[in-house]
Amino acid sequence: MAVGRSYAQYQTPGTGVRWTLDQLAAASGGTVTGAGPAFQVNNTIRLAANDTLLINTNATVRLASLALFYVDGVLLVNPPDSAKFTAVNPAAPFHSFSFSATSTGSQLRKTIVEYGGGIKVVGANLLIDRCAIRYQVTSIGNTATNSGAINMSGSGSTITNCRIYRNGRSAILSPSNGGVSPVIRGNVLIENDTENGNYPQINLGPGGATPIIIENNLIVGRYLMSGGIAVSNLLGSPNGTQVVIRKNVIRNNRYGVTIIGSNINSYITQNTIENNNINPNAATGGSGISLQGTGTQTGVVSRNSIKGNLWGVTMIRSSTTAASGPVVSFGEAGSSDTTNVGLNQFANNSNGGQVYDFYNNIPNNTKAENNGWGTASATEIENHIYHKVDSEALGLVDFQPFLTPLATHTANRLTVAAYPNPARESVTFALPTSTAAHVQVRDALGRVVAELQARPSTGQLVLPTAQLAPGLYTYRLTQEKATATGKLLVTK
Repeated sequence: MAVGRSYAQYQTPGTGVRWTLDQLAAASGGTVTGAGPAFQVNNTIRLAANDTLLINTNATVRLASLALFYVDGVLLVNPPDSAKFTAVNPAAPFHSFSFSATSTGSQLRKTIVEYGGGIKVVGANLLIDRCAIRYQVTSIGNTATNSGAINMSGSGSTITNCRIYRNGRSAILSPSNGGVSPVIRGNVLIENDTENGNYPQINLGPGGATPIIIENNLIVGRYLMSGGIAVSNLLGSPNGTQVVIRKNVIRNNRYGVTIIGSNINSYITQNTIENNNINPNAATGGSGISLQGTGTQTGVVSRNSIKGNLWGVTMIRSSTTAASGPVVSFGEAGSSDTTNVGLNQFANNSNGGQVYDFYNNIPNNTKAENNGWGTASATEIENHIYHKVDSEALGLVDFQPFLTPLATHTANRLTVAAYPNPARESVTFALPTSTAAHVQVRDALGRVVAELQARPSTGQLVLPTAQLAPGLYTYRLTQEKATATGKLLVTK
C-alpha cells in the first residue's frame, strides 16, 4: 500500500531575507514544493517577522487541506496578471491566511484566494486591491476557520476594486468589541452568505480613530437571510464610531443598510438602495435604511434613492425604556450644515399592501425636509409615513417642505425588462414589439463592450454576456426611435 509523504511545518528564519516562491520551495524541506509558476504548500507555513515574500510573477499556489499560511513578516503579491492561492482539492479547503500585527505593509494585488477559510488580519494594515476572494468556508470538518471571507481585528485595512463573492458568511467582517476603521471602496460583493444565516455582506463592529469608509461598492444579495451593510456597537463601547456610507448600489438583500447601537455618527449619502425585499418577512427585515439605538446615535442621511424595499426607513429604539431613539436628520431646510440637505428620493417601499416610505417607531421627532416622495400631494405623503399622526406615543416626522416631482416625459421612453440580472451566459430583453432593435453595453469607462442589432424573436432579444468580465455595466436599447437605459450586472 502506498503511503503519502508527511511534511513538517516550516518557518522562515526571520533574518531579513527577501524570499521568492522558488527560494522558499528550495529551503522549506518539502513544505513548499514545485517551481514557477506552479507551487504547492503541503503543511502550515509561517513567514517570520523581518522576512519578506515577494510574488511579482504569475503563479498558482495550491495549499493542502487545513494548511495555514501565517504572515508575521511582509507578503507582497503584485503579479502582471494574477497569482492564485487555491486548495489542492476544493472539497478539502486550506485553513486560511493569517496576518499578524508585525505584517503591516503587506499587500495583495491581483490575487485570487479561493477554497479556503478566509483571510484574517489582526492588528495590521493590509492592502487588498484588485483581488478575487471567493468560496471561503467557515469550518472544515470540526475545525472552525473564520466567520467572514476577510476578517479584520484591531486594524484599518484597505479593500479596493475587489470581487468578493459566494463566500460562506460575510464578505467583510470586524469584531463586535474592536476598533476597526477599514476603507472599503470600489468593490463588487455578490451572493455572499451561502450558508443563508443572519450575516450581512459587510458586517462591522465599532470603528477606530478614523472614520469607516464604505464607498462606491456594488452589493447584490441572493440568500434570504443575508443583509447588505451593517455597522453596530452592541457592547456599549464608549468610543465614538464615525462611518461614511457613500455612492454604493445596494440591492436584492434582506435589508440595505442598518446602523445599530450607541455612540455612532453616520453619514449616509448618494446611495442607490433599492429592492432589498428578497425575504418577504417584513417583521425581520426589508428596510432600505434601518437605524436602531439611543440618542447617542446621530447622523445625516441625504441624496439617496430609497425605492422598492419592504420599508423605506425604519427608526427604532434600542429598548422600550430608552428615552430617545436615534437622532438622525434626513434633511433640514434651514440647516447651516451643507450635507444636511435632504434630497432623498422615496418610492414604492411597501409590504402587506401598505406603503411605508418612513416608519418612525421612536418617541423623538425627526427632520425629513426637502425630500422627494414621488407625489405632489402632502396627503399622500402623510399616508406613506408612520409617526405621531398614527400613534401619539411616537415622534413627528417633519416632511415639509418637500420636493414636487417633475412631469414625466414618456414620448420617447421604451419600457423593457432585462433578465436575468445579474446575468451569466446571456441577458434577455423583453420588448413590446418585434421590430428591429439595437442594444449597446458599455463598461464603467464608457467603452462599448457588447453590441447587437437584430429583430426580436417573439418579443425577446438575447444578448450573450459570457465574454464579458464580471462587473457592472450600463445598456442602451433603441427600438422604433424609443430608448431604454439601465444597469446590467455580469457574474461568473
